Amino acid sequence: MRLPEDVRDVNAAAVVCGRGAAAATRLVRDTHVAIAARAFSLAGPAARPAHRMHDGISTGVYAAVSGGARLAAAGVGVIASARAATTPGRRPITDRPRGNVVVGAINGAWGDHLEQWANPLALPMTLRAGGADVTIDRGGLAAAFPAATGDLVLFVHGLCETDVSWRLSALDHHGDPRSTHGSRLAERHGVTPLYLRYNTGRHICDNGADLAALLPDVVARWPVPVTRLTLVGHSMGGLVIRAACHIGESTDAPWVVLVRRIVYLGSPHLGAPLEVAVRAAGAALRRLPETRPLANALASRSVGIKDLRFGDITADDWADVTDLDGWRAEPTECTPLLATADHYYVGATIGRRNDTVAARVIGDALVPWSSASGSGRRRRLALDIDRGRHLGGLHHFDLLNHPRVYAVLEEWLAD
Repeated sequence: MRLPEDVRDVNAAAVVCGRGAAAATRLVRDTHVAIAARAFSLAGPAARPAHRMHDGISTGVYAAVSGGARLAAAGVGVIASARAATTPGRRPITDRPRGNVVVGAINGAWGDHLEQWANPLALPMTLRAGGADVTIDRGGLAAAFPAATGDLVLFVHGLCETDVSWRLSALDHHGDPRSTHGSRLAERHGVTPLYLRYNTGRHICDNGADLAALLPDVVARWPVPVTRLTLVGHSMGGLVIRAACHIGESTDAPWVVLVRRIVYLGSPHLGAPLEVAVRAAGAALRRLPETRPLANALASRSVGIKDLRFGDITADDWADVTDLDGWRAEPTECTPLLATADHYYVGATIGRRNDTVAARVIGDALVPWSSASGSGRRRRLALDIDRGRHLGGLHHFDLLNHPRVYAVLEEWLAD
C-alpha cells in the first residue's frame, strides 16, 4: 500500500518502533542461546539432543515474536497514517516541538541506519525558521526572514539535538520560552540568526560537506547582500563547522571569505571520553558469548557518535579503518582551523576549576576542558588562549542557552 507523501512520517515512526522491538528480541534471543550453550556444555555429550531441541524451539519462538512485532508495527503505521491523512491542519512529526526533539535523538543514535533504510525520519540538512524548513530561494528566504540583515549568525546544534535545542530552559533563564542566544543578539545588535537542523548520526565529514554545499546557496539568494557570516557550533556542531570550512577553504569557495568569526561551545575537538569508554566496553563485552549480543547492540550506534571518539572531521581520518569499533591509536595531528577567521571557544566544567582531575576526566559531563580548548597532551588545536573562556559550575547542555554563555557571546560578537 503506497501512502501519501504527507503522512509517510507516521508510518516511518511505526517502522522504526518495529525494528527496535525486533532488535531487542534478537538481543534477548542471542543472550539466551549463549547462556544455554554454556549450561549444556557443562552437562557433557549426553545433553546434546536436549541442546539441539532447546535451540530449535527457542529460535522459532523468538523469530515469531520478532516477526510479529514488525508486522504489528507495520499495521499500526498504516492505520495511524490513514487517520493522519484525514486530520485537518496536521503537522509532520518533525515539525512538532516534541516530535522534533524525539526524532533528533533517534537520528543521533541511529541516523546513518535511517538513511540506509531510506526512512523518512532521516533528517535532511535544512535551515529552520518558525518550526519549519526554509526554502532556499529568494522568495523562501525573504518570507522566512522579513527583517533580514547582511550580518548572519548561523547556529549549528550538536549530537541528538535539533534547532529547538537552542531554546533549552529559555523560560527559566530569560522569561521567554522562545528566547535564544540568536534572538537576543538580533534584538540588541541587529544580526540575523539562522538555525540549522541535520542528521547527527551521519559521519561528521558528510554533514560538513552538506553544509559547505548549502552555504553558497544561502549567500547567493539572501534577500540583501551578505557582509559577514559568523558560525556558532555546540558540541558536534563545532566539528561540522570545521569540516565545512576545511572543504570550503580547500576548494576556494567564495563564501569562506565572509566567515570572520567562529565560536565553539563545548566542542570535542580532541574527542569525547564517553565514546572512548563505550568502545572499550564493547570490546570487553565481546570476549564472552553471553555478553557478545550486548556488544553487538552497542556497535549499532551511529557513525556520527563513533566519529566523536577522536573528533574525526575528514574522511581521511577513518578511511583506512576497517572497524570503527576496533582499536586504533589517537591521531597525532589536528585538521587545521580556517586561517582567515577568528576562532573563539567556551568550555564548561561541572566543578569551578578547569585544572583539576575532574575537569580533565569529566569536564562538563560529556566533554573535558582539554578537548573543548584543543589543548591535549598528545595533540593541540591552534586555538588562541586569549579567545577562550572557561565557565565553571555549568554542564554541557547549559552552553545552549545559559545567561553566562550569552554574556560571553555578546562580548565577542557585538560590534
